[in-house]
Parts: sequence; structure tokens; C-alpha cells
Amino acid sequence: MNMKKRNYLYAALCGLTLTTGFTACEDDDTPWDPMQQGSKIEMASTRGFILNEGSYGLNNATITYFDYLTDKPYAHDLYQTQNEKNIGDTGQDLIEEDGYFYLAVYGSNYVAKLNGVGIETGRLSLSDRSDLGQPRYMAADNGFLYVTTYGGYVVKVNTMDMSIVGQVKVGDNPEQIVEENGYIYCVNSGWGKDNRLSVIRERDFQLDRHVTIFDNPQAIVETDGYLAIQGYGGEYPDYTYPVAVFNPATDTYKEIGKGTNIAAENGTLYVVNCQTDYSSYPYTNTTEFYTYDFRTGNINRDFLKNAPAELASASVYGLSVNDETGHIYVLTTSFVSGDGAVYHFDRQGNYVGSFSSYGQCPRKIVFED
Repeated sequence: MNMKKRNYLYAALCGLTLTTGFTACEDDDTPWDPMQQGSKIEMASTRGFILNEGSYGLNNATITYFDYLTDKPYAHDLYQTQNEKNIGDTGQDLIEEDGYFYLAVYGSNYVAKLNGVGIETGRLSLSDRSDLGQPRYMAADNGFLYVTTYGGYVVKVNTMDMSIVGQVKVGDNPEQIVEENGYIYCVNSGWGKDNRLSVIRERDFQLDRHVTIFDNPQAIVETDGYLAIQGYGGEYPDYTYPVAVFNPATDTYKEIGKGTNIAAENGTLYVVNCQTDYSSYPYTNTTEFYTYDFRTGNINRDFLKNAPAELASASVYGLSVNDETGHIYVLTTSFVSGDGAVYHFDRQGNYVGSFSSYGQCPRKIVFED
């Protein structure tokens, strides 16, 4: 369930308590106090958390915390600040659900539960489950995490105690995963050889079906009941980078263009197509941006306005949209050469500013207020 749906439910419950004479819900203007959650630093209620993946094998994954209203960074390594230890090797995914954050760390082989200020409150280690393999991506709904693993499974995790309560075999090397309307959808890359979308029934956590799509899919996103998929389209070096919209009612898909990163919010798909020329050194990038309106089918290739010139040749590593403000964040990487950068645009695509990610390879931003 997304944040907006939870807010509507919360408002309805507040109204019910007022009309029936029970205790009223807390006033929305009550100041948020991070110290009540054990924070060691002051934190704004409007929090953005940048997951810096780091470089594989170097144990340098970090989470940078900033105030998304001002873009002011407050902690360059929030996890270390709050927990007095490092995340470890390869921060793969970070999601938010019901005020908690869930962190998948691929190289170090665990999934952690963090409270709203980044303090770890639970952990699932997969080190002793070689059959499952390492964690890749996550979705959450109704008190459960759904985690894709390198060994070809979707694992169901009870978020109360971070214990495994089920597992379903899907395809080889499943990647991104979403929950929508009672079903769990994950794409199977098969190390470049698979071409299937796996569909799992949420009610009994059983595989419902496989749907054939394009080769080597990597990403899947959802918004307002719409689904979109992105991938490589083949094995290296024959990448075509297809982006497609998927209709779960008919199990059909339609390619709408090319892209290397996608994000979705409020009925709109945001696409980055960043192509790198490796034929000479230093490598050069050519980057384009566009949006797709799920409701009308319209494509807008001019939605970013006044973007800095360097963004057109930057190496884009991630793309995130704030579900509260609609603002857009393009994440670029310098790989092992230095910290990444964040380029901030408002919901109309106007350039707001840029700032350092304070870590290598920024993968995504998760927002909370």
C-alpha cells in the first residue's frame, strides 16, 4: 500500500474516532521529534535518504540523509552515525513501508529493518541460506516483505521479526519486484537469458503464472494500477534497452521507447536513456529524458527544463520521484573516481539545483515525512 492510501485511511480513522466519541487522532501539526526514536542527531521531518550502492567488494555502501525541502544534507553516512557500524558491501535496494525502511545489501547478504531515523531494529541474514542466494530487490505490503534473491526465489518475510515465512521459485536471477492489486510481479533476467515476468498471488503466496516478455528484463515499476518494465533486451553486447507498458488484465506489453532507468508516480512514467560509448577512452555518455502518460499514451521529451549542460553527458545511475511533492531526482555516478551527484527538478520539470550524494554510485532516494 502506498503512502497516499495510508494517509487516506488514517484520515478516515481520525474522522471515525471523532464522530464516535473515542480519543481523537494526534494533530498533524504536532512537531516530529527524532530523539523519541533514538536519533543521535537532529533530523527534519521531511527526510530524503540516498542509497549509495558503493563499489562491489569495497564495503563502502552508505545512506546519505538530507532535508528534501532545502536539499541540505545532514548526515553523509546516516547508518554509521546511528548504528556505529558500516552497511557493508553493495547497497542494492531501499524501500519504505509504514514508517520503517528496509535495506537489502547484496554483497554482505542481508536485509535490515530500520526505524524512521535509520536505526537498525531487525535483520535477516541469508548467509546460511545458500539455496536462496543473495538479496536483490524488495516490495512490501500488509506487514510482509517480498524479496527477490539471486538464487531464483521470491522470499516472503514477516516484518515484525524479520523471519522467512515462505518462498516461491520463479526464474533465474530475478531482479525488481512490485505489488499491485493482490499480485506480486517480478522480472527474471536469467543472467541475460530469461524473458519472463513471474506473477505470484499474494493471498496464498503461490506462483500464478509466467508471462513472456522481452529478454533480460531488469526493472518493473507501478503507479495507480499501471505497470512498466525496462531491461537490456538481450545479452551483452547486444543490448537494446526496451521500455514497455504492461497490461496485467491481458498479460500483454507494448514497447514505448528505450531507456536505462525508470521511475513512476501519479500515473506518469519517467525514463532516462543513458548510452555510453566504450569505443574510446575517456568514455562518453549521451543521455535523454522523457515521460510517458499512462492515461493518454502521450510522450513528452521536453519535460526537463533548464537542466545543466553536464547532465546531457553524465552517467546516470538512478532516478527517483518524491511521492509527496512530485519532484524528480536524477542520480549520476563517477563510479570509483568519487562521489555521485543529485540533480533536483520540481514536478513541472524545472531545475531546482544539484548537490553531492556523498557516496559512490547513488542508486535511489526514498522519502518520508
